[in-house]
Amino acid sequence: MNHKSIILVGGPDSGKSNYVGRLWASLKAGKGVLERAGMPRNIEYVESICEHLLQGEFAARTDTNLERQDFCVPLKTAQGNEPTELIVPDFTGELWRDAVKNSEIPREWLDALESADGALLFVRVHSPLNVQPLDWVNARDALRHPMGEGNEEIELPTQVILCELLRLLQQRLSDRPDGGKPRVAVVVTAWDNLDAEAKAAGPQAFLRKQFPMFAGALEDTEQVVVKIYGVTIVGGDLQRDAGFRKRYEHMIMADSGSVTLDRDGVWDTDPDITIPVAWAIGN
Repeated sequence: MNHKSIILVGGPDSGKSNYVGRLWASLKAGKGVLERAGMPRNIEYVESICEHLLQGEFAARTDTNLERQDFCVPLKTAQGNEPTELIVPDFTGELWRDAVKNSEIPREWLDALESADGALLFVRVHSPLNVQPLDWVNARDALRHPMGEGNEEIELPTQVILCELLRLLQQRLSDRPDGGKPRVAVVVTAWDNLDAEAKAAGPQAFLRKQFPMFAGALEDTEQVVVKIYGVTIVGGDLQRDAGFRKRYEHMIMADSGSVTLDRDGVWDTDPDITIPVAWAIGN
């Protein structure tokens, strides 16, 4: 195998783990433009996520107290290109977030980024852990007090963290073997949680509205090529929609979910969950 690799990056509760589980279901079923080129390392990790999804439950956020290893699986496109490793590093979303907040990126993380020539960057629709920008008008009175006088630590807005992760990817990802720029697929997860009008407008419009600073950074990248996707891994809300949950019991997991992507200037929906990874690889 060559040394091509695609890395998954995102903050806490951004949907990385559940996407990987759903992706693995497609790979096992042989459905999609991607094929597995071997067995993954640390297969217990991804099989446990699939077990949750099979039971009609989203996998919980990664437990930072559990010891596990990187999850890696070799992939190839249906055209039979050289295998590429998809790498889900053993860095939880909380660790990515805290590293950005503290401006301290461990050397091993930088090595993982520098050895990859593409990435998937995740953000989740309506995540309770998404932090909106501070309302400076209403917060100015609180900010007059010196730090340490009963003020809680101000959390970095999610879009600031996303911008910093994008900056890291631009600085550290390797050029492609053909000399082209590395690819970053921005994956907006839980896409089914939006109303029909928002979904019709597409994931780029969603980012411009909810995370305008991040959307602007995506439109001004020079070191990487960016493509934005909206992804729903099962096609509905298993937690709050009892009707959908009942229907899901009779569905095949590898046939559920979809990807929203731009095709010739039109937002289109495709049932192939593997598309963002395939594009990052270069299909």
